[in-house]
Amino acid sequence: MTGALAGIAAVAVPLVLLLSAAGQVRRPGRLAAALRAHGTLPRAVTGPVAAAVIGAEALAGAGGAVALLRWTDGPMRAASAAAAVLFGLYAGYGTYVARTRRGVPCGCAGGDTPMTGWVAGRAAALAALALAGALHGLPAGPAPFELTVTGTAGLAFAVLLWTLPRAMTVESTTEERRPAG
Repeated sequence: MTGALAGIAAVAVPLVLLLSAAGQVRRPGRLAAALRAHGTLPRAVTGPVAAAVIGAEALAGAGGAVALLRWTDGPMRAASAAAAVLFGLYAGYGTYVARTRRGVPCGCAGGDTPMTGWVAGRAAALAALALAGALHGLPAGPAPFELTVTGTAGLAFAVLLWTLPRAMTVESTTEERRPAG
């Protein structure tokens, strides 16, 4: 089971990181604005911190994607370990901000999703998935069928985790707007 989970991580984690970095590049300044709204950092450092975060996502995501395409275990473990640390930090930070500040944007992937427990939960799930990839590495000698199943599951995990916070926000907003009766 751990091997399958590590294989899923090898697909899902780099994909989520690269999608996030791409979203940040499409909407520059959103993460820095979100960090200012969080009120956890001095305003003067929000731009450099945002740039460092985006760079870390892009490097870990690209490193994981290249390692997957070349099927090299050591670089995949390193990229997964970096992603586990990054997502672990996101989970802790997201939990803190969601509990102390209401209605602030997440800044995730340049989007406008609010910072909620769902954002922190997604980061924690991705941290655990990346940790499995870092500890186990790429599956050794998988059959083509196993690669297909693992790749498909990795894509499914990426999509589900990517959409979770937004889906939960939209659903609860829709529920609040329904007329009684």
